[in-house]
Amino acid sequence: MVELDDGGVLVCSIQMYGTVFVFMDGELDNKYYHLAKTKPQPTSDAFDRAYFETLLTNGYDKLSAKAFLATEQRIPGLGNGVLQDILFKARIHPKRKMGTLSWKEIDVLFRSVKDTLFEMTKLGGRDTEKDLFGKSGGYLTVLTKNAMGKPCPICTTEIQKAAYLGGAIYWCPGCQPIVDTERQTILKGKTGF
Repeated sequence: MVELDDGGVLVCSIQMYGTVFVFMDGELDNKYYHLAKTKPQPTSDAFDRAYFETLLTNGYDKLSAKAFLATEQRIPGLGNGVLQDILFKARIHPKRKMGTLSWKEIDVLFRSVKDTLFEMTKLGGRDTEKDLFGKSGGYLTVLTKNAMGKPCPICTTEIQKAAYLGGAIYWCPGCQPIVDTERQTILKGKTGF
C-alpha cells in the first residue's frame, strides 16, 4: 500500500510473478527499469522490423519462442501473459526453437508482436486484467487458463497447457505444431515434447 500526500492510497496485489517498486526521487536504481528505458516500446514506430532483427543475436537460435520473447527484457513489458496470444496468432509453438523459424515466420512473429500489443493497448488491456479502477480490459484473450481443454477458435483442436520456464504455456496443437530440431520435422498434436 502506498499512501499519497493527499490522503489517498494505492493498493497493489500481484498474482503469480511480479514486482512493484516504489522509489523516492533520485533513488531509482533498477537494472530492468534502465534497460527498458533504453529500448523502443513495441507499439512505437522505432520498434520496426530492422530493430527486431537486432534482437536475433548471440544464441537466439537455441532459445524457445517463449524464452526469446519473455526473458532478458529483449522486449520491455512483454511477459508470459501476452506472449500466449502473440504466439497463437503467429502459429508458433511456445517451445519451438527460434533457430527453426524461417525468415517468413520471423516476419510473421514480428507482425504478431506489433499487432497484438497495439490491439491490447488500444482496448485498455486484456480482459483477464483490471485497471486501477477495477475495470477489465477490452482485449478478448484467446489463450488463458479459461481456454484449456476447450476447442481452438480456429481449428477446434483442444487447447493444451503445460508448465514451462517458470510459468504455464497454452497452445493449440493443430495451429501451433512444434518442430523437432533434431529431425527438422513438424510434429502435430504432440503435447509431451
